[in-house]
Amino acid sequence: MHPVYANSLALFPHSRPPLKRRIDMLNSTVARLWLVLTLVTVSAPAAADEPKGFQLVLRGGTIIDGTGSTSRRADVAISAGRIVAIGNLDGLTAFVDIDVSGQVVCPGFIDLHSHADRGILKHRLAENYIRQGVTTLLCGNCGSSPTDIGKFFGELRDGGTGPNIAILVGHGSVRQAVLGRRNVVPDQAQLEKMKAMVRRGMRAGAVGLSTSLRYGPGSYAGTDEIVALASQVRPFGGFYATHMRDEGTRIVAALEEALVIGRRARVPVHISHHKISSASVFGLTRQTLARIDAVRRAGIDVSLDQYPYGAGSGGVGLYVPQTSLAGGLDAYRKRVADPKQRARILASVEDLLVRKLYLADQSPGNDAHTRQALHRIQIARAAHDETLEGKNLVQILTSRRKPVTIRNGAELLIELVGHGVTGINHTLEVQPGGDVDRVMTDPHTAIASDGSVFKFGVGNPHPRSYGCYPRVLGHYVRTRGVLKLENAIRKMTSLPARRLNWHNRGQLATGTVADVTVFDPNVVTDKATFLKPHQHSVGITHVLVHGRFVLRNGKMTGQLPGRPVSLQDEP
Repeated sequence: MHPVYANSLALFPHSRPPLKRRIDMLNSTVARLWLVLTLVTVSAPAAADEPKGFQLVLRGGTIIDGTGSTSRRADVAISAGRIVAIGNLDGLTAFVDIDVSGQVVCPGFIDLHSHADRGILKHRLAENYIRQGVTTLLCGNCGSSPTDIGKFFGELRDGGTGPNIAILVGHGSVRQAVLGRRNVVPDQAQLEKMKAMVRRGMRAGAVGLSTSLRYGPGSYAGTDEIVALASQVRPFGGFYATHMRDEGTRIVAALEEALVIGRRARVPVHISHHKISSASVFGLTRQTLARIDAVRRAGIDVSLDQYPYGAGSGGVGLYVPQTSLAGGLDAYRKRVADPKQRARILASVEDLLVRKLYLADQSPGNDAHTRQALHRIQIARAAHDETLEGKNLVQILTSRRKPVTIRNGAELLIELVGHGVTGINHTLEVQPGGDVDRVMTDPHTAIASDGSVFKFGVGNPHPRSYGCYPRVLGHYVRTRGVLKLENAIRKMTSLPARRLNWHNRGQLATGTVADVTVFDPNVVTDKATFLKPHQHSVGITHVLVHGRFVLRNGKMTGQLPGRPVSLQDEP
């Protein structure tokens, strides 16, 4: 660390003094410090975005520091990728001086649940996230990640990214590398090989282990296997993040399994995209959140995240028994070609559709109820027939001149699964006071997208990849008042940073990393919809990553200052 910068940290410790004293300090010693810092770090006038010559003051903004504290008006000074002063900086100069009056200045948003590892090496700017104010993406969720974390991080460093990238080791990817997509129990040698892969990923910089116990190959694993692998992240300070084995009618049992895994492995537990995904049991979050609160009071470290929508997204393969997908799609197609196996699969699909798509007072014997139920499944990606993208099951059945029945809906899903289709499932309760509101207002819930990066305009993805954070700020804060703005920002910044055990991110304070988002609280909103998802959010004015503009005055700069971030990077 540069000696002048070290002195600045001594002058502005992380545990900040009261505002009046800070301002007094800024009116005296800081002015001299800022002048020295500017002269030392920049020997000649340079372009504002050059990493070694960047000096910036954001003036007159409304500071929301990420802790949940009340907002206040102040200036923010940034140098060498760090925040070096907050307060009244009148009279101090910088190479870049920006008036942000009337706008909110806050920490950059940290997304705890992203699948950006699937596309970030191709779409390094991650524009859809930068335009939401996101400066860090945690990838490797739902059990899927690169198996060579060291290689992946090396490729990220070679060229850079818009946002920072952190990653979890994906259990499903590790399992598939050792066992394939087989529905088998690993022998001791195979289990040891998987454990070694998890440890190698953690040494390379991963922050924990993720699972998806709802989809294969993760669904083929028993609790003991997950405990054995989750315990490998404990020496590194990692945590266990899980897409639980069920998020619908059997969610209470699935939550208990997650808690058992955390207790036996002695690691913190993080519940991914917490929701009730079966219309027949809307309201069960009353039980799940009460259970999480109870175990937290008992001293168990449990947290959760959520995306703010009334629909989830994923492969339509979730509608068939996961055992039918063992061995991959070729094996699945052979099974459904066998009349006896197909009959069993069909019965299972029909049973799940009734539990997942129909409200508690609805019946598959009622045609109107069935049409409403099958409307809930919308096709996102169908590589074999792109004309299906954006259509729901009712529209597809109608176009094929088939009656809209539960049986025909199940038959159609069995067909689509064979083509690897992904879908959007409108099975979350978004009515005021429902599950989405209830989870959002829980103090331990972080906002997260469950989205990805991809080519703009391709397919019919879930709108959360474009609008998650501005949707909270616009719809849930400004329009509905479900959250106060300061609390919403806390759920996007310091709360996820604490889950990651990061102390120098997620908060606006002197000495912290200058990942900063500036937005207009009267304008910020999402534009993406389920039918027209490829629309960037609006109202985010500036985004800085490590003190460099990635978005400036609403325009992408092309800069790629993001880098891999691990547990070891944070003191």
